[in-house]
Amino acid sequence: MKLGMSMGKFEAELDSDVCDQYNNANLILTMKLGFRQINPAGNAASGTYHDYGNPTRSTRKIIKWTVGSWELWKKNFVSSAQNYWHGKFWLVNNFDLYTYEKNGVKYRPNIWCGFKLVGKDAGAEAQHHTIDVVRLDPTEKWFGSHETLYDSKDTDNVVKGRTSANKPIMQRAHVHEVGHLLGLDHVDVGKANCPVGSNTNLAPCYGVADPDKQSVMGQGMQLRMEHAVPWRRAMITLSGKGSLMTLTDWEAKRVRHYPRIPSEVASNAAIINRPTRK
Repeated sequence: MKLGMSMGKFEAELDSDVCDQYNNANLILTMKLGFRQINPAGNAASGTYHDYGNPTRSTRKIIKWTVGSWELWKKNFVSSAQNYWHGKFWLVNNFDLYTYEKNGVKYRPNIWCGFKLVGKDAGAEAQHHTIDVVRLDPTEKWFGSHETLYDSKDTDNVVKGRTSANKPIMQRAHVHEVGHLLGLDHVDVGKANCPVGSNTNLAPCYGVADPDKQSVMGQGMQLRMEHAVPWRRAMITLSGKGSLMTLTDWEAKRVRHYPRIPSEVASNAAIINRPTRK
């Protein structure tokens, strides 16, 4: 069975046809981005652009995109962001859903979480998000970007913060921003230092404690269980049992959990080593 639907920010497809004694159902989130060049005014070779696209913010030097630099940036963006988010979680199926039978034995599959990122020039086809991109002058070291405004250096691994021991915290900004496009907030949103409804782009929202700073939705590159929320939300919607489920019902794991037989389900066993099946 294949079941798909739009989640607004992306498409979700659940495929249980791939299930067997060892393979879970696949849940693939597909996000289509439309990239749009921001070039100097009047087709000039160089010019300026404001941080965050806001005329009241600082101006930065930019240069015109070339065909080669544009194609290379898009390719690097798509491949690296997809590789970061793809195939990192398994959702534990504690419901009597998607059960199948092989050789007279019933199995309940878990859910493997995949991510597909499609990036083309804006307007090439229907896209979930349009992304403006500036090409920074080599002398510029920083540019204020956000989830739909990027710069040519956002795919670089750079120092985004420091720990309490003054050790650098590295991040590739575009991976963080794709997290926002998937629906994730900054790591400390909802805490006293970053209340919901406040300006969640202020520094405290990126983490105050060292472990939170290290999160990919903070200042670092660390992936956490809570980052499986987009797949959890998709499963609640696709199952058709949204009124009976919450996000915590689809527990996320970072290691592979194999499909379970009824006795394993009953004992709440976690099958993380390849079992012997008929």
